[in-house]
Amino acid sequence: MKIVPTTEGPGTHKTGQLNSMTVARINEILGFTPNVDDDPFKVKYSWQFLVDGELCAVWDWKGSHSFGQFSTYGPCSKLIEVFGNSYSSY
Repeated sequence: MKIVPTTEGPGTHKTGQLNSMTVARINEILGFTPNVDDDPFKVKYSWQFLVDGELCAVWDWKGSHSFGQFSTYGPCSKLIEVFGNSYSSY
């Protein structure tokens, strides 16, 4: 599995979420710190990346990082591969 940070690509929308996660743990898993400037009134931490060429994203929403929850975008199979049981799809 190859994870590459990116800021290019279409906008994202929530397709799943991470539970029981921290910013530090996401940084560790992805290998980089938040890399996307998002809406400063609603999002504090935002990552966008490619997993084996597939666009994925993780971000907090209105302080959700305070209770270990992050929104996700991307193929379910790739996000499970990256985040394991912390990921759940809708």
